[in-house]
Amino acid sequence: SWLANPIGRLVKAGVLKVLSSGPVPDHLAIIMDGNRRYAKQNRLGSAAAGHYRGFDKLREMLFWLLDVGITNVSVYAFSIDNFKRSDEEVGALMSLALDKFRALLSDPDLIHRYEVKVLVTGDLSLVPRDVRAAAEELMEATSGNNKCVLNICFAYTGCYDIGCAVDRVAARVAEGSLAPSDVDAAAVRDSLLTGGMPPVDLLLRTSGEKRLSDFLLWQCSRAHLAFIDTLWPDLSLWDVAGVLLDYQDTRWRQPCR
Repeated sequence: SWLANPIGRLVKAGVLKVLSSGPVPDHLAIIMDGNRRYAKQNRLGSAAAGHYRGFDKLREMLFWLLDVGITNVSVYAFSIDNFKRSDEEVGALMSLALDKFRALLSDPDLIHRYEVKVLVTGDLSLVPRDVRAAAEELMEATSGNNKCVLNICFAYTGCYDIGCAVDRVAARVAEGSLAPSDVDAAAVRDSLLTGGMPPVDLLLRTSGEKRLSDFLLWQCSRAHLAFIDTLWPDLSLWDVAGVLLDYQDTRWRQPCR
């Protein structure tokens, strides 16, 4: 990428500085869509190759977001519904997750320099044991970091999340630690898998699709939604800048939202 050369680095720094001077979302959620179409369009030979390119893009984008000052990022890495895909693709995605969870564990630039806490949110009982173990090790190793949170939604859906929250609230009522009269929206919100993270301010979906696909449904109730045509692995700094500038324009026009 030309952003890696000296002039490109100066341009990137200038763009990120401008973006950081305006209101930035406390919590950005991303549906990273278009990896399979990217692989097909670029004749990569398999959908898995597109997913690997997609992870590389995520890592690059995270640096941009952290430099802008966004401290909570949630990404839709694997939906529970994705288990309906072919065994070959699901297996490739599990292998990718295992590789990348292990890579993040020893990533000195992203994880350690920025002090990123990694959460892996979802029903991990559905994934292979080695993938679950790698996710748990990554969460444990980064649990002391407190500057930024990367929430990887894996084997996740919003309906599953809300169902788990309702079960937790019901369990508290049954054990007597929560009175039935105190059951309200806040009790459910605090019991979500993302409890402790702020609500989503901005949701970005790539590839031209205009739907939430069961992602962070409760958390996105008041989010600004951005749908762009770019395929995820093709996402550029200019795409990100356009989305953030549009969000900032909305915030300036509706400051009390």
